[in-house]
Amino acid sequence: MPAFAGGGNVLPPTAKPKGHSLADLAGETGIFNASGPAARSEANEPEVPFQILYTSDANPSSTFEVRPGTMLYVPVVWSDDSAPILGDFPDVNDPEAVADYYFNPDQLGAEFIEIEVDGNTTALEPEYSVGADVPGLPSGATHYTVAAAVLTPFSKGTHTVTIRARFTGAAIAEFPEFFPGGVFEFSNTYTVIVD
Repeated sequence: MPAFAGGGNVLPPTAKPKGHSLADLAGETGIFNASGPAARSEANEPEVPFQILYTSDANPSSTFEVRPGTMLYVPVVWSDDSAPILGDFPDVNDPEAVADYYFNPDQLGAEFIEIEVDGNTTALEPEYSVGADVPGLPSGATHYTVAAAVLTPFSKGTHTVTIRARFTGAAIAEFPEFFPGGVFEFSNTYTVIVD
């Protein structure tokens, strides 16, 4: 992984910062991530030793103020097994099946899943796609997958983190009413202030 002078380095997918694997974090944050922007707020963030980056109606500027030394958890895109299910939903406890679900052209067909930190882009490889059993998801689902990463602490100052992804797989093309042209693509930018 590249090292950036201002911090915000993407940790390897097998890292366990503060004892938390990406799969652990999927289980701990799935309900919050899947709750939608209207329901997410600082008041109901899960108790994990990271600042989660997320969109929220309560924080429309997507700005997060953190203390020095704070690591960031960055979920980029997620999916659960609520209807309509896209493609063949994987066994969330099988990391290879979850990775295949996100990147196989016969499934979601990710062309890229990226995190850009202060202008430096890191492509998330399939191993960053993980799953967990998460009873009580807002949709009524009980199985959750997410492509996510943990970032090392930033230096003091103002930083930007942009997440983006593009999917063009066969499972996307099956739902033209949701994904015109068989494409699901998005980008979102967060501001992180370390003081």
